[in-house]
Amino acid sequence: MNIDQQSIEIIKTNRKGSIGLKVEPNRIALMVPKHMTDETIALFINSEKDWLLQKIAEQKQHMPKHMSFISGNELLLFGEKILYKEDHHTQVKKRHYKFEEDTLTIYCKQKRQLKEMAIATRKEAVSFFTEQLQYLLDTTLPTIAKTINVKPTIISIKNYKSRWGSCYQDGRVQFNWRLAMAPKSVVEYVIVHELCHLIHPNHSQQYWQTVVKFSPDYKQQKQWLKENGASLMSL
Repeated sequence: MNIDQQSIEIIKTNRKGSIGLKVEPNRIALMVPKHMTDETIALFINSEKDWLLQKIAEQKQHMPKHMSFISGNELLLFGEKILYKEDHHTQVKKRHYKFEEDTLTIYCKQKRQLKEMAIATRKEAVSFFTEQLQYLLDTTLPTIAKTINVKPTIISIKNYKSRWGSCYQDGRVQFNWRLAMAPKSVVEYVIVHELCHLIHPNHSQQYWQTVVKFSPDYKQQKQWLKENGASLMSL
């Protein structure tokens, strides 16, 4: 459906009565109970048009226009917008990235040009976000681990396609590089989430009681990932 040139995807869910709005860089979605008829949905959209447009505008202010490694697009760095650019004009000995004035620039031009330039530039961008996340983990995770009273063994960053982190019984803890685009409060929640699995290797009631002890607002952070995670995972 459309509202003032805004295309809205209608998703029918198992919601019992509530209606939810999700604004992502690549789409706007309205989650409705599966029993709601198309006529009822249209009536709701028409009657709540001003409210919907206001909420869409508010949420778009905090998200980039389009999440992809295409020069000129906006990305996120710990929840804040940054500009992604590719420099194909400046001659460099080796491809590299530079981050300054809220702009991530990938310098691409070399004497030997690659056939798969998009793959090479993406690799540089991923390296940047991995480096940023690694620094945050190095400065934050030891303190959180000490507070929870756990001792992780190996901390690493992975290219997960559908999860934010994982924890193993031998103490290994791994995180998705895309977390570097989430707000730091969200990253800290994911750290707590994974470290608490060193105490409870499940999602039992006791596990969540432990999580809330060290991340009292964890539901708010989970909600951010629920609303924005698909956009980050698409990269």
